[in-house]
Amino acid sequence: MDLYFVKVRGRSKATAEVFLGYLFGKVNNVPEFDFLMVPLRFAEKIDEVNLEDKIIDFKENFETLKEELLRDSVVEDLTLSFNSFLNTVFNKRGKIALGIELTAAVKENDVELMKVILGNILEEWSPKSDLEIVAEGLTLEEYSAYNVIDLKEDFEENIIKTIYERSDLKFLPEFFPVIDPINGESIINFDIGDTIYVVPVEFGKLEEKLKNTFPKNFLEDGRVLPFQGKIISKELIPTKKGLLYLCKIDLGNEIYGKFVISPTFKILFDEKVIFEKEKNKEKIEAKERIKVVKPSNLNIPSGSEIFWAFITTMMFSGLLIIILYFLRIL
Repeated sequence: MDLYFVKVRGRSKATAEVFLGYLFGKVNNVPEFDFLMVPLRFAEKIDEVNLEDKIIDFKENFETLKEELLRDSVVEDLTLSFNSFLNTVFNKRGKIALGIELTAAVKENDVELMKVILGNILEEWSPKSDLEIVAEGLTLEEYSAYNVIDLKEDFEENIIKTIYERSDLKFLPEFFPVIDPINGESIINFDIGDTIYVVPVEFGKLEEKLKNTFPKNFLEDGRVLPFQGKIISKELIPTKKGLLYLCKIDLGNEIYGKFVISPTFKILFDEKVIFEKEKNKEKIEAKERIKVVKPSNLNIPSGSEIFWAFITTMMFSGLLIIILYFLRIL
Protein backbone atom coordinates (compact mmCIF):
# COMPACT_ATOMS: atom_id res chain seq x y z
CA MET A 1 0.00 0.00 0.00
CA ASP A 2 1.40 3.37 -1.11
CA LEU A 3 -1.71 5.56 -0.96
CA TYR A 4 -4.81 5.88 1.20
CA PHE A 5 -8.15 7.22 0.00
CA VAL A 6 -10.93 7.87 2.52
CA LYS A 7 -14.42 8.73 1.22
CA VAL A 8 -16.75 10.41 3.70
CA ARG A 9 -20.44 11.28 3.76
CA GLY A 10 -21.89 12.87 6.88
CA ARG A 11 -24.89 14.61 8.35
CA SER A 12 -24.85 17.17 11.15
CA LYS A 13 -27.61 16.63 13.70
CA ALA A 14 -27.16 20.11 15.13
CA THR A 15 -27.02 22.28 12.00
CA ALA A 16 -29.13 20.31 9.46
CA GLU A 17 -26.24 20.19 6.99
CA VAL A 18 -24.91 17.36 4.85
CA PHE A 19 -21.36 16.96 3.58
CA LEU A 20 -19.43 14.77 1.16
CA GLY A 21 -15.73 14.56 0.45
CA TYR A 22 -12.47 12.68 0.68
CA LEU A 23 -8.98 12.58 2.20
CA PHE A 24 -6.20 11.33 -0.04
CA GLY A 25 -2.50 10.95 0.64
CA LYS A 26 0.67 8.92 0.60
CA VAL A 27 1.19 6.40 3.39
CA ASN A 28 2.03 8.15 6.69
CA ASN A 29 1.95 11.52 5.00
CA VAL A 30 -0.10 14.71 4.81
CA PRO A 31 -3.59 14.20 3.33
CA GLU A 32 -5.05 16.27 0.53
CA PHE A 33 -8.75 16.86 1.13
CA ASP A 34 -11.82 18.38 -0.46
CA PHE A 35 -15.37 18.55 0.89
CA LEU A 36 -18.75 19.80 -0.24
CA MET A 37 -21.10 21.11 2.46
CA VAL A 38 -24.80 21.69 1.65
CA PRO A 39 -28.08 22.47 3.40
CA LEU A 40 -30.35 19.50 4.10
CA ARG A 41 -32.51 20.25 1.05
CA PHE A 42 -29.66 18.98 -1.17
CA ALA A 43 -29.30 15.71 0.77
CA GLU A 44 -30.68 13.58 -2.08
CA LYS A 45 -28.02 14.91 -4.44
CA ILE A 46 -25.30 13.99 -1.95
CA ASP A 47 -26.77 10.50 -1.49
CA GLU A 48 -26.60 9.86 -5.25
CA VAL A 49 -22.80 9.62 -5.09
CA ASN A 50 -21.71 6.02 -4.48
CA LEU A 51 -18.98 5.71 -1.85
CA GLU A 52 -18.17 2.23 -3.16
CA ASP A 53 -16.95 3.64 -6.48
CA LYS A 54 -13.25 3.33 -7.25
CA ILE A 55 -11.09 6.38 -6.64
CA ILE A 56 -11.15 7.78 -10.20
CA ASP A 57 -14.93 7.39 -10.63
CA PHE A 58 -15.66 8.78 -7.17
CA LYS A 59 -13.52 11.87 -7.73
CA GLU A 60 -15.12 12.52 -11.12
CA ASN A 61 -18.66 12.19 -9.70
CA PHE A 62 -17.72 14.35 -6.72
CA GLU A 63 -16.26 17.10 -8.92
CA THR A 64 -19.31 17.07 -11.22
CA LEU A 65 -21.71 17.39 -8.27
CA LYS A 66 -19.57 20.05 -6.62
CA GLU A 67 -19.49 22.16 -9.79
CA GLU A 68 -23.28 21.90 -10.05
CA LEU A 69 -24.13 22.72 -6.42
CA LEU A 70 -21.58 25.52 -5.96
CA ARG A 71 -23.74 27.67 -8.22
CA ASP A 72 -25.90 28.12 -5.12
CA SER A 73 -24.44 30.96 -3.01
CA VAL A 74 -25.39 29.27 0.28
CA VAL A 75 -23.60 26.06 -0.74
CA GLU A 76 -20.58 28.08 -1.87
CA ASP A 77 -20.33 29.86 1.51
CA LEU A 78 -20.85 26.68 3.53
CA THR A 79 -18.30 24.73 1.49
CA LEU A 80 -15.66 27.45 1.76
CA SER A 81 -16.21 27.78 5.51
CA PHE A 82 -16.12 24.02 6.09
CA ASN A 83 -12.90 23.45 4.13
CA SER A 84 -11.27 26.42 5.90
CA PHE A 85 -12.36 24.97 9.25
CA LEU A 86 -10.88 21.56 8.39
CA ASN A 87 -7.60 23.13 7.27
CA THR A 88 -7.34 25.05 10.56
CA VAL A 89 -8.06 21.96 12.68
CA PHE A 90 -5.64 19.81 10.64
CA ASN A 91 -2.89 22.39 11.14
CA LYS A 92 -3.54 22.54 14.89
CA ARG A 93 -3.46 18.77 15.30
CA GLY A 94 -0.68 18.19 12.77
CA LYS A 95 -1.36 17.02 9.22
CA ILE A 96 1.38 14.39 9.26
CA ALA A 97 0.01 12.96 12.51
CA LEU A 98 -3.43 12.76 10.89
CA GLY A 99 -1.91 11.03 7.85
CA ILE A 100 -0.25 8.44 10.12
CA GLU A 101 -3.55 7.79 11.96
CA LEU A 102 -5.50 7.41 8.72
CA THR A 103 -2.82 5.15 7.23
CA ALA A 104 -3.01 2.79 10.21
CA ALA A 105 -6.82 2.71 10.10
CA VAL A 106 -6.94 2.07 6.34
CA LYS A 107 -4.31 -0.70 6.55
CA GLU A 108 -6.42 -2.44 9.21
CA ASN A 109 -9.64 -1.61 7.35
CA ASP A 110 -10.91 -0.27 10.69
CA VAL A 111 -13.90 1.90 9.74
CA GLU A 112 -14.86 2.51 13.38
CA LEU A 113 -11.42 3.93 14.11
CA MET A 114 -11.76 6.24 11.10
CA LYS A 115 -15.11 7.43 12.44
CA VAL A 116 -13.51 8.21 15.80
CA ILE A 117 -10.63 10.11 14.13
CA LEU A 118 -12.91 12.21 11.92
CA GLY A 119 -15.59 12.54 14.62
CA ASN A 120 -13.05 14.17 16.94
CA ILE A 121 -12.02 16.58 14.19
CA LEU A 122 -15.63 17.55 13.45
CA GLU A 123 -16.54 17.98 17.12
CA GLU A 124 -16.01 21.74 17.02
CA TRP A 125 -18.13 22.12 13.88
CA SER A 126 -20.98 19.84 14.82
CA PRO A 127 -20.99 17.40 17.74
CA LYS A 128 -22.12 13.83 17.05
CA SER A 129 -22.22 13.89 13.25
CA ASP A 130 -23.51 10.75 11.54
CA LEU A 131 -20.63 9.48 9.40
CA GLU A 132 -20.51 6.99 6.55
CA ILE A 133 -16.96 6.05 5.53
CA VAL A 134 -15.47 3.84 2.84
CA ALA A 135 -11.68 3.65 2.51
CA GLU A 136 -9.22 1.90 0.24
CA GLY A 137 -5.47 1.46 0.16
CA LEU A 138 -3.73 1.43 -3.19
CA THR A 139 -0.30 0.81 -4.61
CA LEU A 140 1.07 3.36 -7.07
CA GLU A 141 0.79 0.69 -9.78
CA GLU A 142 -2.93 0.17 -9.07
CA TYR A 143 -3.57 3.90 -9.08
CA SER A 144 -1.65 4.18 -12.36
CA ALA A 145 -3.70 1.40 -13.95
CA TYR A 146 -6.96 3.15 -12.99
CA ASN A 147 -5.68 6.34 -14.61
CA VAL A 148 -4.66 4.54 -17.81
CA ILE A 149 -8.13 3.01 -18.12
CA ASP A 150 -9.70 6.40 -17.45
CA LEU A 151 -7.41 8.06 -20.01
CA LYS A 152 -8.43 5.58 -22.71
CA GLU A 153 -12.10 6.13 -21.91
CA ASP A 154 -11.74 9.91 -22.03
CA PHE A 155 -9.77 9.97 -25.28
CA GLU A 156 -11.64 7.01 -26.75
CA GLU A 157 -9.82 3.74 -27.29
CA ASN A 158 -9.79 4.13 -31.09
CA ILE A 159 -7.85 7.43 -30.95
CA ILE A 160 -5.00 5.75 -29.10
CA LYS A 161 -5.24 2.64 -31.29
CA THR A 162 -4.88 4.84 -34.37
CA ILE A 163 -1.72 6.40 -32.93
CA TYR A 164 -0.30 2.95 -32.16
CA GLU A 165 -0.88 1.77 -35.75
CA ARG A 166 2.16 3.71 -36.91
CA SER A 167 4.82 1.43 -38.40
CA ASP A 168 7.42 2.41 -35.78
CA LEU A 169 4.98 1.70 -32.92
CA LYS A 170 2.83 -1.18 -34.10
CA PHE A 171 4.94 -4.01 -32.69
CA LEU A 172 6.22 -2.29 -29.56
CA PRO A 173 4.68 -3.52 -26.28
CA GLU A 174 2.60 -0.96 -24.39
CA PHE A 175 3.63 0.19 -20.93
CA PHE A 176 2.16 2.74 -18.58
CA PRO A 177 4.21 5.08 -16.39
CA VAL A 178 3.77 4.85 -12.64
CA ILE A 179 1.65 7.78 -11.45
CA ASP A 180 2.48 9.60 -8.22
CA PRO A 181 -0.53 11.90 -7.63
CA ILE A 182 1.06 13.69 -4.67
CA ASN A 183 4.74 14.30 -5.50
CA GLY A 184 4.94 13.41 -9.19
CA GLU A 185 5.93 15.56 -12.17
CA SER A 186 4.16 16.16 -15.49
CA ILE A 187 5.61 14.48 -18.58
CA ILE A 188 6.30 18.04 -19.78
CA ASN A 189 9.20 18.22 -17.31
CA PHE A 190 10.87 15.02 -18.55
CA ASP A 191 13.47 15.10 -21.32
CA ILE A 192 14.81 12.48 -23.71
CA GLY A 193 17.33 10.42 -21.76
CA ASP A 194 15.47 10.74 -18.47
CA THR A 195 14.55 7.59 -16.57
CA ILE A 196 10.98 6.83 -15.49
CA TYR A 197 9.23 3.86 -13.86
CA VAL A 198 6.86 1.80 -15.99
CA VAL A 199 4.69 -1.32 -15.85
CA PRO A 200 3.56 -3.41 -18.87
CA VAL A 201 -0.12 -3.17 -19.77
CA GLU A 202 0.06 -6.88 -20.63
CA PHE A 203 3.01 -9.18 -20.03
CA GLY A 204 2.35 -11.80 -22.73
CA LYS A 205 5.51 -12.87 -24.57
CA LEU A 206 7.41 -10.09 -22.82
CA GLU A 207 7.20 -11.72 -19.38
CA GLU A 208 9.99 -14.26 -19.84
CA LYS A 209 12.41 -11.67 -21.22
CA LEU A 210 11.62 -9.27 -18.37
CA LYS A 211 12.11 -12.03 -15.79
CA ASN A 212 15.50 -12.90 -17.25
CA THR A 213 16.58 -9.25 -17.40
CA PHE A 214 15.06 -8.03 -14.12
CA PRO A 215 14.68 -11.08 -11.82
CA LYS A 216 14.62 -8.91 -8.68
CA ASN A 217 11.47 -7.12 -9.89
CA PHE A 218 9.43 -10.33 -9.66
CA LEU A 219 8.64 -10.99 -5.99
CA GLU A 220 7.79 -14.35 -4.42
CA ASP A 221 4.28 -13.19 -3.45
CA GLY A 222 3.45 -12.60 -7.13
CA ARG A 223 3.85 -8.83 -7.10
CA VAL A 224 5.92 -7.16 -9.80
CA LEU A 225 7.91 -4.01 -9.08
CA PRO A 226 8.00 -1.22 -11.69
CA PHE A 227 10.76 -1.29 -14.29
CA GLN A 228 13.10 1.58 -15.09
CA GLY A 229 12.93 2.79 -18.67
CA LYS A 230 14.82 5.56 -20.44
CA ILE A 231 12.83 7.95 -22.64
CA ILE A 232 14.24 7.75 -26.19
CA SER A 233 11.57 9.83 -27.97
CA LYS A 234 8.81 12.20 -26.95
CA GLU A 235 6.11 13.65 -29.22
CA LEU A 236 3.20 15.99 -28.63
CA ILE A 237 0.02 14.56 -30.16
CA PRO A 238 -2.95 16.96 -30.53
CA THR A 239 -6.39 15.29 -30.49
CA LYS A 240 -9.95 16.60 -30.46
CA LYS A 241 -10.15 15.75 -26.75
CA GLY A 242 -6.90 17.50 -25.82
CA LEU A 243 -3.15 17.00 -25.88
CA LEU A 244 -1.33 13.73 -25.35
CA TYR A 245 2.36 12.88 -25.18
CA LEU A 246 3.61 9.82 -27.03
CA CYS A 247 6.86 8.36 -25.71
CA LYS A 248 9.14 5.47 -26.59
CA ILE A 249 11.25 3.92 -23.86
CA ASP A 250 14.31 1.69 -23.66
CA LEU A 251 14.42 -0.75 -20.73
CA GLY A 252 17.73 -2.30 -21.76
CA ASN A 253 18.58 -5.73 -23.22
CA GLU A 254 16.78 -4.68 -26.45
CA ILE A 255 13.44 -4.27 -24.65
CA TYR A 256 11.59 -1.25 -26.02
CA GLY A 257 8.11 0.04 -25.32
CA LYS A 258 5.61 2.84 -25.88
CA PHE A 259 3.01 4.78 -23.94
CA VAL A 260 0.73 7.78 -24.24
CA ILE A 261 -0.02 10.05 -21.33
CA SER A 262 -1.85 13.27 -20.57
CA PRO A 263 0.29 16.18 -19.32
CA THR A 264 -2.13 16.50 -16.38
CA PHE A 265 -0.89 13.23 -14.87
CA LYS A 266 1.96 13.33 -12.34
CA ILE A 267 4.64 10.73 -13.03
CA LEU A 268 6.84 9.11 -10.39
CA PHE A 269 10.43 10.27 -10.77
CA ASP A 270 13.86 9.79 -9.24
CA GLU A 271 14.44 12.85 -7.03
CA LYS A 272 18.23 12.55 -7.39
CA VAL A 273 17.98 12.81 -11.18
CA ILE A 274 15.71 15.86 -11.03
CA PHE A 275 18.02 17.49 -8.47
CA GLU A 276 21.07 16.94 -10.68
CA LYS A 277 19.23 18.38 -13.69
CA GLU A 278 18.34 21.51 -11.71
CA LYS A 279 21.98 21.90 -10.59
CA ASN A 280 23.23 21.59 -14.18
CA LYS A 281 20.58 24.04 -15.37
CA GLU A 282 21.70 26.59 -12.78
CA LYS A 283 25.34 26.18 -13.85
CA ILE A 284 24.47 26.79 -17.52
CA GLU A 285 22.38 29.85 -16.64
CA ALA A 286 25.23 31.21 -14.53
CA LYS A 287 27.67 30.87 -17.45
CA GLU A 288 25.28 32.63 -19.83
CA ARG A 289 24.86 35.68 -17.59
CA ILE A 290 26.78 38.79 -18.72
CA LYS A 291 29.15 40.00 -16.02
CA VAL A 292 30.32 43.62 -15.81
CA VAL A 293 33.78 43.66 -14.20
CA LYS A 294 35.54 46.86 -13.12
CA PRO A 295 39.26 46.69 -13.99
CA SER A 296 41.37 46.71 -10.85
CA ASN A 297 43.82 49.29 -12.25
CA LEU A 298 41.15 51.81 -13.25
CA ASN A 299 41.58 54.96 -11.11
CA ILE A 300 38.28 56.73 -10.63
CA PRO A 301 38.74 60.33 -9.36
CA SER A 302 37.26 61.23 -6.02
CA GLY A 303 34.77 64.05 -5.44
CA SER A 304 37.39 66.51 -4.13
CA GLU A 305 39.66 65.92 -7.13
CA ILE A 306 36.82 66.70 -9.50
CA PHE A 307 36.04 69.90 -7.55
CA TRP A 308 39.61 71.27 -7.73
CA ALA A 309 39.88 70.36 -11.40
CA PHE A 310 36.74 72.39 -12.04
CA ILE A 311 38.10 75.43 -10.09
CA THR A 312 41.42 75.29 -11.95
CA THR A 313 39.64 75.17 -15.32
CA MET A 314 37.50 78.19 -14.40
CA MET A 315 40.60 80.17 -13.31
CA PHE A 316 42.41 79.52 -16.60
CA SER A 317 39.27 80.40 -18.56
CA GLY A 318 38.90 83.69 -16.65
CA LEU A 319 42.55 84.58 -17.17
CA LEU A 320 42.27 83.89 -20.91
CA ILE A 321 39.22 86.15 -21.21
CA ILE A 322 41.05 89.02 -19.42
CA ILE A 323 44.12 88.71 -21.70
CA LEU A 324 41.96 88.73 -24.84
CA TYR A 325 40.10 91.79 -23.56
CA PHE A 326 43.29 93.85 -23.05
CA LEU A 327 44.72 92.76 -26.40
CA ARG A 328 41.58 94.02 -28.06
CA ILE A 329 41.91 97.45 -26.40
CA LEU A 330 45.54 97.80 -27.46
